[in-house]
Amino acid sequence: MKILCLYNNVCAEELFDWLQKQGHEVYLCREQLEDVWCVRQEFDLAVSYTYRFILKESTIKALGSNVVNLHNSFLPWNRGADPNIWSIVDNTPRGVTLHYMDRELDKGYIITQRFVPMDREKTLAENYYALDKAAKELFKEAFMYYDYWESLKKKAVGSGNYHSVKDGERIKKNISSYEMKADELIHICKGF
Repeated sequence: MKILCLYNNVCAEELFDWLQKQGHEVYLCREQLEDVWCVRQEFDLAVSYTYRFILKESTIKALGSNVVNLHNSFLPWNRGADPNIWSIVDNTPRGVTLHYMDRELDKGYIITQRFVPMDREKTLAENYYALDKAAKELFKEAFMYYDYWESLKKKAVGSGNYHSVKDGERIKKNISSYEMKADELIHICKGF
């Protein structure tokens, strides 16, 4: 398969290297996409993991509407930015989700998801890496059943919550280091 891999954080490269080792033609992209370019490339699949740009509906269509996102949250909880931090601060269901992308941010059909418990005694970084590890494992397991993704998809249950980048800026002012323990952030942010 010819796969477009969209990312921002280097942690995603391990996953995309794995796809290449499986014999797929992999194209890495950290830049904002142009619809015309997407159509010309004729990708079989696009995978977004840590990508910082929101894909327009026209771009998703230009990619043949076969675009999935690996999101470090248990959707519909913590849609948007900084899901690791918000799952800690808000004490919401926490996990990872593989879902189709559509015109609504983090609201596309879910292919599969997994709970990942938060550890209050671990640092923010350690909690993030637990999500990252689980997300990669989830994708690799799900990819074995790629031919069935369409029949597995389902809508998220419940309304969940959403946080913007601006919301995260407010919380991040309280984070001195990502070596801060989750419990300390919870204590600082009570009442937010």
